[in-house]
Amino acid sequence: MKTVLAIDTIKPIGVRELNGFLTGIAAAVPGCFVSQGPSTRGRLTVTILAPTAVPLEVAEQVLDTLPHLCESITGLSLHDPARRAAPAPLG
Repeated sequence: MKTVLAIDTIKPIGVRELNGFLTGIAAAVPGCFVSQGPSTRGRLTVTILAPTAVPLEVAEQVLDTLPHLCESITGLSLHDPARRAAPAPLG
């Protein structure tokens, strides 16, 4: 199951802080794969691949353990994963 977490920010998040968050998610959801997704100014995404959907509460709990990161984040939300269109049939 793919879970996409959108993180709204008010200032840039450093690599060390982001890695701490990604590591925290991985520890909270055993057997998952966590990666940074596309980012824009003011928003970054985190993609979590796990056997089941990951609830927003897990990300909030991890964030609570990283108070220095909380200063940069204004909101967390779940987004639907992007769907790729099926390829057109050949012939």
